[in-house]
Amino acid sequence: MKLLSVFFVLATFFLPIYPALASPDVDFPQPGQSFGGKVRSGPGMQYQQVGSLHERDDILILNGTGVMMNGYEWFQIRYGRGQTGYQWGGLICSQKPYQTIYKVCAHRQSTSSNQQKKPDPVQPNAQRQVNGYNVSQVFHSGGSFSQSGGNQWEELNDRGRVAFRFQEQNRDEWSVYLFDASRNVSLQLDLHRRQILYGVGNQAKTPLYAITNAIADVSSQQRQGGSATPQPAANVIHVRYTCPEGLPLDVMYYNEGNGYLLFGYDGPVATRLDQVRSGSGALYTDGRFSIHSKGNTVAITTPGGTDVCHER
Repeated sequence: MKLLSVFFVLATFFLPIYPALASPDVDFPQPGQSFGGKVRSGPGMQYQQVGSLHERDDILILNGTGVMMNGYEWFQIRYGRGQTGYQWGGLICSQKPYQTIYKVCAHRQSTSSNQQKKPDPVQPNAQRQVNGYNVSQVFHSGGSFSQSGGNQWEELNDRGRVAFRFQEQNRDEWSVYLFDASRNVSLQLDLHRRQILYGVGNQAKTPLYAITNAIADVSSQQRQGGSATPQPAANVIHVRYTCPEGLPLDVMYYNEGNGYLLFGYDGPVATRLDQVRSGSGALYTDGRFSIHSKGNTVAITTPGGTDVCHER
């Protein structure tokens, strides 16, 4: 009995330590699907990529981790041929509704069915109901459309790189209407039908992408509640970036002393990096994390590798 107790203590000591679970075990495991993206070795952007998934790939959601980012939780999943890893809840759907998972998976339609399924309205962002008047970012399986300032929008590919730029022409309760004069291309970001519609010239618009997620402008939220991102002072610059998985990176640059920044993937930007000498651009590091800022991009290096993020 004494030997068994010692073994239990040692086993407990060497188990990986994650934050307390926010998700009760009783709801898991349960089937789900991925909207695509990286699978990581741990619950967060700082962990290495161990695999990747495509839109509508089947997964088994094993459990929640309690690690939150942008309103959704990181989950341990089983995918492919029995591999396990972690994916963000904003990129998956589940068989049963769950608060920190983006949505319930739609039933797969039979190819012999001639009935057109009525699309579900876009699920609300965890922090604010999304509609045509307040939406600032729309995701699809191959990238996203992001408001870059004023009436300007950018189309980002799956690596977060800017592919095209658009001028916002109008909004209503359900949609945002964009136009690219250089190509005579019109887009409609239709949140009600969950489709991105495409048209050239005076041609009728046709579906281009299915919308997988949408996020409202959080600037009004950040002025409420007192616990949000601090408001910039005269010597502070607040920049929002979009990283390869379509995930937001918030950085506050402080022009004080030798210079430093605070960054975070969700909520308050609390991790501090001090500026050090760099041959080009501006380099900030704490020895574990580093951000190299150059123009409208940053290269962020974590224990999981390096990702290039682009200013929204």
